[in-house]
Amino acid sequence: MKRLIDRFFAIRTPVGRLWAVGLGVLPIVVILAAWFLVTRGEVESRGRGALLLPTPEEVGKEAWKLLGKKDETRNVYKAIFFSLKRVVLGFLVAVGVCLPLGVAMGSFSRVGAMFRPLATFFGYLPVAAVVPLTMMFWGTDEKQKVYFLAIAGACYLLPLIVKAIEEVDEVFLQTAYTLGGTKRHIVTKVMIPIAAAEVFDSMRLAFSVGWTYIMLAEVVAAESGVGFMIEVARRRSKPDTVFFMVILIVVIGFIIDKGLGWLSTQFFPYRNAR
Repeated sequence: MKRLIDRFFAIRTPVGRLWAVGLGVLPIVVILAAWFLVTRGEVESRGRGALLLPTPEEVGKEAWKLLGKKDETRNVYKAIFFSLKRVVLGFLVAVGVCLPLGVAMGSFSRVGAMFRPLATFFGYLPVAAVVPLTMMFWGTDEKQKVYFLAIAGACYLLPLIVKAIEEVDEVFLQTAYTLGGTKRHIVTKVMIPIAAAEVFDSMRLAFSVGWTYIMLAEVVAAESGVGFMIEVARRRSKPDTVFFMVILIVVIGFIIDKGLGWLSTQFFPYRNAR
């Protein structure tokens, strides 16, 4: 037994694919089993903490109902479309600001020194506090939601882009200088191409962050979106709908992240070369 425990807790040992799948599934099975156990029986017989907790069967039935629903007031496909639209627009705004600024900060030391205090300030900014601030500036329409998601994504994206540019090895810069490269050539032909893979991964993370904040973006004065559907379900005491929509947000986020990861392997195949 001691030997098995020592092997299980071995530091940085390779884990086979079969073991990785089995170990990854185990916590999910335990959580599902606990969920079944806590919600078994009639509602009145459950503990206080599980009184409003729907059963897995109830969540499954609600998922089946919503995914096949034609009612416009509970159209889950329309909700996903509007939420993704807001996230994409916010992401594009964040990239439009952070990409040139991050490259400039990572490339030119004085530009970095000028904007780093501001970037540090936004890095410690609680994202939830941005919601009322954006409402003050842009009201409660679509513009407010897009700019909130843009600010939330930019807080994560800017430091990562700066870091990716700064980590370009000095050897490449010196080689370019030796070959007669100008500042413009070094930034556009050396630093940006070398850091491009890390910058793309940073953008991938920022998009994921924007998707995770969709609930905050749509909780106020929204008329569509997955966050709006969750808020309506909460008001109507529909925990099965809330659970399904939360699971749906996680699944969509996972699919998007894997899709962007696949694009990364296509754009930068050398990263996976052995």
